Amino acid sequence: MIFDINTLLFIGISYLLLLFAIAYAAERQLLPAKLINHPATYVLSLGIYASGFAVYGAVGFAQHYGYSFLNYYIGLSAAMILLPILLAPLHRICKSYRLNSLADLLSFRFRSSWVGSLVTVFTAVAVWPLLAIQIQTVSESTLILSLGRSIDSGSGDYRNLTGFLFCLIITVFTILFGSRNLASKDSHRGLVTALAFESLVKVFAVLLIGIISTYVVFGSFEGLQVWLDSKPETLAPLNEPQAGDVNRLMLIMFFAAAVCMPHIFHMLFAENPSSKNLATASWGLPLFLLIMSLPILPILWAGSASELSLPADYYALGLSLEIGKPWLTILIYLGGLSAASGAIIITTLALASMCLNHLVLPVLRPRGRNIDIYRWLLMTRQLLICVIILVGFVFYELIGESQSLTNLTMTSASGCLQFLPGVLAVLYWPRANRNGFIGGLCAGFTVWTIGLVVPMFTGSQPNFLKDIYIYPVSDDQFWVVVTSLSLALNGLVFIIVSLLSDVSPEERRAAEACTLDDLNRPTRQTLNLHYASEIRLRLQEVLGDSAAAQEFKRALDELKLDELETRPYALRRIRDRIEVNLSSLIGPSSARRVIDRALPYTDNLIGSSEDITYIEERLERYQTNLTGLAADLDSLRRYHRQTLEDLPIGVCALGRDQEILLWNTTMADITKIKSNTVTGSRLTGLPEPWANCLLSFLASSDLHRSKFSVETNKGLRWLNLHRTESQMLGRDELIVVVEDITDTQLLENELTHQERLASIGRLAAGVAHEIGNPVTGIACLAQNLRFESDNPDTLEAASQIVKQTQRISSIVHSLVNFAHTGREDPTQAFEAVTVRDCVMEAVQLLSLDQQARHIHYNNNCPSDIVVAGDTQRLMQVFINLLSNARDASPEDSMITIDATRDDNSAHIMVTDHGTGIDEKLQDQIFEPFFTTKEPGKGTGLGLALVYSIIGDLGGDISIESPVPEFGGNGTRIHIHLNLIDSEAAKATLEIIG
Repeated sequence: MIFDINTLLFIGISYLLLLFAIAYAAERQLLPAKLINHPATYVLSLGIYASGFAVYGAVGFAQHYGYSFLNYYIGLSAAMILLPILLAPLHRICKSYRLNSLADLLSFRFRSSWVGSLVTVFTAVAVWPLLAIQIQTVSESTLILSLGRSIDSGSGDYRNLTGFLFCLIITVFTILFGSRNLASKDSHRGLVTALAFESLVKVFAVLLIGIISTYVVFGSFEGLQVWLDSKPETLAPLNEPQAGDVNRLMLIMFFAAAVCMPHIFHMLFAENPSSKNLATASWGLPLFLLIMSLPILPILWAGSASELSLPADYYALGLSLEIGKPWLTILIYLGGLSAASGAIIITTLALASMCLNHLVLPVLRPRGRNIDIYRWLLMTRQLLICVIILVGFVFYELIGESQSLTNLTMTSASGCLQFLPGVLAVLYWPRANRNGFIGGLCAGFTVWTIGLVVPMFTGSQPNFLKDIYIYPVSDDQFWVVVTSLSLALNGLVFIIVSLLSDVSPEERRAAEACTLDDLNRPTRQTLNLHYASEIRLRLQEVLGDSAAAQEFKRALDELKLDELETRPYALRRIRDRIEVNLSSLIGPSSARRVIDRALPYTDNLIGSSEDITYIEERLERYQTNLTGLAADLDSLRRYHRQTLEDLPIGVCALGRDQEILLWNTTMADITKIKSNTVTGSRLTGLPEPWANCLLSFLASSDLHRSKFSVETNKGLRWLNLHRTESQMLGRDELIVVVEDITDTQLLENELTHQERLASIGRLAAGVAHEIGNPVTGIACLAQNLRFESDNPDTLEAASQIVKQTQRISSIVHSLVNFAHTGREDPTQAFEAVTVRDCVMEAVQLLSLDQQARHIHYNNNCPSDIVVAGDTQRLMQVFINLLSNARDASPEDSMITIDATRDDNSAHIMVTDHGTGIDEKLQDQIFEPFFTTKEPGKGTGLGLALVYSIIGDLGGDISIESPVPEFGGNGTRIHIHLNLIDSEAAKATLEIIG
């Protein structure tokens, strides 16, 4: 059965167009989101590991190495099973720092652009055989179907032509699949979905040919067993043990493929948006590979039983031709095309990104503010895709038909294995440095190139390497010698050079960021910036206007910050975020160079202090991932942190550059500045008066400052300030302790004031007594004049003298009464108090203050309203209320005092025409030390004392402001006091009258 070449070309292009349509539909969300984002879709996309070799070459692999062929499947499965200690930590690092390739990861860890460049070059060389495998499987399968015969030396031109056509077509589809636009963050969901479909096609094709060939050739699986029993020589090679380290090296090579082969690395880390997918892949991918491996031996035995003239690599295709079912043949062909196209597309995309970031950008970078860097990067990446596939084709043509699929697979896997020591050092050896890694990598690749790559072109193996190897091996297993020696030399040089050379500070910081169960501890450095918007302006010089604006906005959106941000901590975060985002576009080395050029740190004058604010933030996010001792230490940290937060005194930690590192809850309560808005900012950025308060204290030589007064919009506050320096090794912070003693100071002031009043009262009582005697004498003499003279003028003068002495006596009596302490015990018996008289006496006392504002008092209280109370304490109530009303009222205004009966209580109202009291403050007006007066003009205790006295007398007091009839102004105080029994009131009035 022969297929026309045009038919095969049409089928192949139609299939690739179908894959593109699936990818396009997934990107445009034309397919169900549940299907696109399902973990099974991602797991199936990892099936690109099963390349064209898995569909065709695995059968020849099994024929040559027996059951050892299973190492191809077991190796990668072992890596997936070691998810918690290998893949999960690498995924965390790659996602945290936007590392999309192996070169990105290693250059980030070893902080060297040379590392990225060398890894890229060596990766390109190592994957040439892998690309050749894909081209060869498609080319030779097309040749077999179109010519209907086995491959021979006379088919070279035809073979090369089909290979070139495949490269041309796959180049176009590679650009369409993964390089139509720049995706710096999100994975290519369309590409992942298309790869998942490819995996279904190839696994279905391989399973189907395995089952059908078994039934066609042997009749059933029982018939297969009978044939095997009759052909013991068929099973003997499968059970024959492999020489030397064949099995061990196979397992290690295919284990390392998970993190060292560029297409697998790309799918595991760059195209994987969630670590949860890895958990599913840890069992899903081994299951997929198990299913792929099941038909391999039945296909091998069926091909042997059918005595096919084709190489064992193409038994699956040959059996489909023997069966004579065109649809089955096309299905196998499409399965191989799926496997080859998926592997070559992802490998090329990953390698193009590595070449762009680590080979092109270090030497060729677009200049100018008007350049569209995104378009330039996209076009350069597309050009690199063309170059990489072209080089792969040239390599395929140069090696010709001399290499089997198995030899090419072993060569490529052995080359990629050289990166394994560096990858393991990323996670588990902080002492490793760039010198050791570069030395080991160059040594290992030198041996690998001499031993495996060069012989592909020369046809002769370097036998001196065999002499070094301790086990005897055949010529077709020479890869064992080369792989063992190259890996051993690589690791040995890596270790020795790393131990003999120093680790740079930046490598040490990168190692801390990469080490398992550790966190990056960045130093707190200073940027010569004042506002976040300056970052965009500086980036324009290196990225151009459009790219700078886009990257700046993206960083702000991710960090939820705005361009007016001034905090040094926030500016550092924005800078770091832009560098991380650029890493996914141009690689970590180029991104670091761009950022260091546009946004350099100033000379570090603040020591090597760690960025404690960033560490705290990272620990909060990373808490659930901490285990064992790390989790215990974090719990201890949280305990001490919460203790600091809950201290009843304010604590503020400052760096040497006066950046605020800690601002506890009490500090926020004292200053009314929230911690999350001030942490990470400079002390100079605090609002007044707090900036001046702390700066003046730190500028002085004082370690302690007592009763430091600060005027705030809430009034005058008194503080005790203390400071000390951190004594911890590596820390250079200042600790400032702020104790709010305002309440204590106000209480002391009030006690002093009360003591002064008491002294004045005692003085007033003594003075009143001394004044009373001569006043009484004057009054007696004046009264005697009335009887000693009939002169009208004399009588009038005597009468006036008597009146004035009575006034003097009344004033003195009021002073004595006010100075009297009154009844402080509320359990004592109440007395009858006439409200009107008490108000009149209070007004009279207030009128003595000649410097006070001139106010009119209107006492409208009826004389028959008598309440149960204490005269002295009620007079104190009215003096305080009327004094406050006077202070709030304009000049020559009226203060009215009214009283009415309300059932069994008296309702007393004091009304002024002032500006009123804000509704928000009315709930606090009776609290101790609260005042609306200017600083220094009120203690805030007057109304609190009034509230306490009224409560003791069994009444209640409330405030109404503004007064409705005054149109938005005025304040009215309402007092309710218990009335005296009517009979008792009458008796009281008679006594008073």
